[in-house]
Amino acid sequence: MTERGIQPPTQHSADATVTWGVRVAAAWTWRLLVIFAGLYLLTRIFLRVELVAVSFILALLLTAVLNPLQRRLSLIIPGPKSISTALALLVGVAALAAVGWFVVWQITTHWQQLGDQVTNLVSQTRDWLRTGPLHLKSSDINKLADNITNAIKKNQGQLISSAIATVRSVAEALGALLLILLSTFFLLRDGEDIWAWTLRLFPRPAQERVNRAGRAGWGSLGGYMRGQVLIALFHGVSVTIVLLILHIPLAAALGVLIFLGSFIPLIGLTVTGALCTGVALLEHGVTAAVVVAVSIIVLVQLEAHLLQPVIMSRSVKVHPLAIAFAVLTGTILAGIVGALFAVPLVAFLNTTIQELRRVPVVDAEPSADAPAPPPDTSQTSPS
Repeated sequence: MTERGIQPPTQHSADATVTWGVRVAAAWTWRLLVIFAGLYLLTRIFLRVELVAVSFILALLLTAVLNPLQRRLSLIIPGPKSISTALALLVGVAALAAVGWFVVWQITTHWQQLGDQVTNLVSQTRDWLRTGPLHLKSSDINKLADNITNAIKKNQGQLISSAIATVRSVAEALGALLLILLSTFFLLRDGEDIWAWTLRLFPRPAQERVNRAGRAGWGSLGGYMRGQVLIALFHGVSVTIVLLILHIPLAAALGVLIFLGSFIPLIGLTVTGALCTGVALLEHGVTAAVVVAVSIIVLVQLEAHLLQPVIMSRSVKVHPLAIAFAVLTGTILAGIVGALFAVPLVAFLNTTIQELRRVPVVDAEPSADAPAPPPDTSQTSPS
């Protein structure tokens, strides 16, 4: 028997003891778990078709850069849209091919001089190990060199397999290049039709909101890519001028590497700038290396405080801290490819989500399984 006035707990009373905050936290928790599971599944799918996915993303970035040129050519050149699209793609491919050819030409032209500098560096390092603070004996240095040589001989099989893997990677790269060119061509020519087909995958009431948000995100992505091209060009020209003043060999090729590295914020300019500093150190000593390093630091500050706000403020509004986290996270997850794609993805998602939040929801109804808010007792009169 129960005591008088005490009722056993019921299911209804048990639910009532769960506070509003706990119910909201539970609702958020299971939804977040579903989202993370979906992201994990998408990541697994992406890794299985990584070559195709990366090629398509590169095609999207290239389309974002060439899209204004294609529109202008379509207004100038009469006839089918394929002609203006092919010309715009040809301009982009020619520019990339010219950059690659120039770098290869510069390296092959100065290869002998670069090899002599590396040989001098090895000799200077050997002398420093022998006469510097370490005071290593010649026998120890020779033993170290023999160990390195023996390690290479013992791993010749791995080196051969690595060479075979490199050949296979070259074949995959050629296939990816063809896919990038085809994807870019069709995205430039039939972009509106592809986007209209994509919209039809969403429910009809949401198509207008998705359309506005997607177009806003695409505009932000295009603004970022075109702005980054200008910033990278400024970096490449500036560093080339400094290297030419210091009479550094491969100055133009190093400037092109700075241009390419600038497409990866923070990391790209740091790595290519360190390479330029190392070449300056080999050629003209510590003073030239310090000048180049200071120039790189000045460029980084100009980008953060002048170029980024002026060039990208109208189309991309991403905090530098978010850019740093995005680049580091992308590098950890997918290496150089992740670092390259991280900031454009953040810029696209930032604008798209803001546009989705700005556009009011039409005919929105509360979910049936959403936790009910606590009753408003402010107007209840005391009994």
